[in-house]
Amino acid sequence: MNIRHLHYFQQLAQLQHFAKAANACHVTQPTLSAGISSLEKSLGTELVVRGSQFVALTDAGQIMLQYAERMLQEQAALKQELSLFRGQLTGSLRIGIVPQSSIDIMPLIKLFNQAYPNISIKLSVMTNGQLIENLSLHKTDIGLGFDEQLTEANRRSFVFYPQRANQMALLSCDSVDDSASQSLSLDDIGTRPLVLLSQNMQFRKYIDNAMAQAGIDFNLVLETDSLFHLIGAVKHGLGSAIVSRGIAESVSQLFGIPYQLLDGVSTGQTVFMTRKHSITPAMKAFMCQLES
Repeated sequence: MNIRHLHYFQQLAQLQHFAKAANACHVTQPTLSAGISSLEKSLGTELVVRGSQFVALTDAGQIMLQYAERMLQEQAALKQELSLFRGQLTGSLRIGIVPQSSIDIMPLIKLFNQAYPNISIKLSVMTNGQLIENLSLHKTDIGLGFDEQLTEANRRSFVFYPQRANQMALLSCDSVDDSASQSLSLDDIGTRPLVLLSQNMQFRKYIDNAMAQAGIDFNLVLETDSLFHLIGAVKHGLGSAIVSRGIAESVSQLFGIPYQLLDGVSTGQTVFMTRKHSITPAMKAFMCQLES
């Protein structure tokens, strides 16, 4: 089994397009197709349903993809381990985060970059469900999300690093109360226009549940899955946003938008998550920062 052919197969499964996968692998389309055919021949089964273009993975292909991800991850881990013999850790680190958490991850990334400048970092924003799935499928190395939506199998195969409680805050250019230190209740928000993250986000579910239990209706003017646009909406006076305390503190420092803490909203525990197995040196180094 050729590791290069596994990479071809992985890229095809992700991009679902032969030409795009070939371009991502920096080979011609015939070379990629031949490599995947060679992989199928060595395994004795078809992995891809072909028509005039990519159709889907076969059932065997779906199983093979899980193993391919792990094998490629192990190869990456090996390369990182061997790079230590050359005196400097090299490679990549894939971090997945939910849009809202109690942690500003950028100071941690900066600290890691200063210590390991030859490790490239890919930071992806996703829902909590996607984060857990990507960790399980070896598509993400480290996750920052909520300790929810986890199966018993997840809990057995992940390592958790709990962080501080995920307290809420109201981010607004117009303070609800004259005292910025005064915490607010949901009743204090009243009928103020709100801009919120989309309903598919776990953080939004906490807000929806709290509002429903308090019998309060939204005055929702905008919802988005982009934290950047959420902050932009507040900055332009479109409405107030309910965000995590960590996000509110960072936004206040960067953009000068005031915030007030919000009581009465029950949230999940913010945690860093990694797999128990297939751990790369870069993953170990990043997580050591949390324990120091």
